[in-house]
Order: sequence, then structure tokens, then C-alpha cells
Amino acid sequence: MIVCLHDKGRLFDEVKASGIPVYIYNYLAPLKPRTTLFIHIFRIARFFRKLNPDIVFSYHYSSDFSEALAAKLAGAKFLYVKKNMGWKGASYNQWRIKTWLANAITVQNTDMINLFFPNTKKAYLISIGVDTTMYYPKNPNKELRYSLGIRDSYKVILCVANIIPKKGIDFLLYGFAKIKKGDNVKLLIVGDNTSPLGKKMVLLAEALQISKDVIFTGKRFDVPEIYNIADLFILPSTGDEGAPIAIQEAMASGIVVITTDTPGNRDQLNELPEQLIKPSDPGAIASAIAKFLHLSSEDRNHIVSKQLEIINKRYSLTQEVNAHEELYNRLIRT
Repeated sequence: MIVCLHDKGRLFDEVKASGIPVYIYNYLAPLKPRTTLFIHIFRIARFFRKLNPDIVFSYHYSSDFSEALAAKLAGAKFLYVKKNMGWKGASYNQWRIKTWLANAITVQNTDMINLFFPNTKKAYLISIGVDTTMYYPKNPNKELRYSLGIRDSYKVILCVANIIPKKGIDFLLYGFAKIKKGDNVKLLIVGDNTSPLGKKMVLLAEALQISKDVIFTGKRFDVPEIYNIADLFILPSTGDEGAPIAIQEAMASGIVVITTDTPGNRDQLNELPEQLIKPSDPGAIASAIAKFLHLSSEDRNHIVSKQLEIINKRYSLTQEVNAHEELYNRLIRT
């Protein structure tokens, strides 16, 4: 069964189409004031008891532990996924309570294991997987290139990211401004550029006098095809990541990938350390572009082959599904 907080968004159509029973229900309780917390917890526990699950698996990203308490009161095992590197600060004790209540935790990178769960056997590294039936090397769509104003002779650098501060789009623009303008290169940034920060990045490109070579596409739903028109993918994160799926999508699509040496990014390229660069450094971005954008066919094919090997070995969607299924069965047996 699947329980959602709301029925909005395109992905909910896929949830409904799955044929799995779906419930819309607020399974989270306000943690304060404490005087009413348990009233809400008992309400949620009653709902869980009606469903009678063996396991409640939470994909909610926050430190909120109300769901865990309700699941335990309903007699279910509780499992949550740690999707981000948040832990310190005001939420620290909440994460500790949520972890104490959990029967198991799945984590998405090795830094999480080392930093957050070094002394517990509850934590299991299960990396997020990419759908290799959707993301794979294929011939570029020329009509798509033309629709974006990209000529055949141009190289394409691609960044697919939610435009928020830690994605480092500003450093990418500064780095791109440093490369030779005669290289016939376009920078393609896929992500919502109508937000305040997105609009700032558009203005920054103009201020750097590179706006004619930078294409902000906004949100797109043809991302698999966009990967295949790119020559180089860059994710210039400045801060800790969970496990950015865009890196795996690009690797699976057969594009050379560059990213910063930060938690969540470094796991995916730990066998290709030359493709990890210093964060928040426009010079490092410019150097990486110069090094990897114009590789020989032999060197490019070698890197792409190695990246595909990493995806097939560690990051396929099938592996993620199988690892979770194995963990569910282990929890039920204990």
C-alpha cells in the first residue's frame, strides 16, 4: 500500500496507474506543543492499524519522528530512508529519536554511514538507482538541438539541477565565462529559472556577457533526450548531497560526467577521481571543461565505458529494488 500526503503532481498519476492501493492521509503530527502530540500520534496509529502493515517504510526526508511513533504503536516495523546530509542543529535530537525508533535505516552514500551511523547495525547502504531502460546511450535528437538553437558544430555542456544555492550554478557560470569563446560551446541549464535564484542566475549570465551561449531551458519533461545531445555533464554542487540522481542519469546516458568532490557526489565517481573537482571553484570548473570537453574518441569511450560499468555494478534501478526487497524480508523474519 502507498500512503501520500496529497494527490498533486505528475508522479501521482504513475502511483495511481501502478494498481497498488493508494490512500491520501496526513501521517505526520506537529511535534509541538508536546501536550497534543500523542493525541495526533494515536490518531495516526489507528489509521495504520486499519491498514495492518508489517512494515512502514518512510520516504519522508525530514527528522519528524511522529510517523515512526505511530507505526510502532500500530505494531509495525519501521524503516526510513536517509536522503540528505542534514543532521546537526535543532533537528539533531529528532534524528536520534527517529533512529532509535527505527528497525532499519537505508542510506544513500557512504559519508552518511561514517558520519551519522558509525556504531549501529541498523543502517544499510542502498544507493538510489537509475532506470536504464529510460537512460541509456542513444543517437542525439537533431530536432531537439535545433529547437534549442544549437548548431551541429557546437559542443554542449549540460547541467540538470534544481536551481538552489547548494547546486553551485553561479560557480558554473563564472567557470564557463573563463573558457575561450571561440570554442563553439553552449551551456545548457535544465531547471526552474523562474524562482528568485533562477532569475538571479539569468541576470548573472548577462552580467558576465555569456548569455548568448547559456541556454536556460526551465523545467523539462524530455530530460532523457536532453542528456543525449550533451557532450559533457557538470553538477557543481557546493554542499553535501544525498545521492543526486542526475549524475547517474548522465552516466547511464553515455556522457562524460564532472562533479564536485562532496558527500553524495564522490561515491558515484570514486573509481574515476580525476572527474571530481574542488567545490566552489570557477577555475577548477574551467580547467575541467578544457580537459574533458575535447577528449579523443578513444579517451571518451574509455571513460563512458567505465561509467556504464559503475552504473550496472552499483546503481541500476533493479539493484535498488532487489536490495530493498531483501531488507523487507529480513525485517519480517526478525
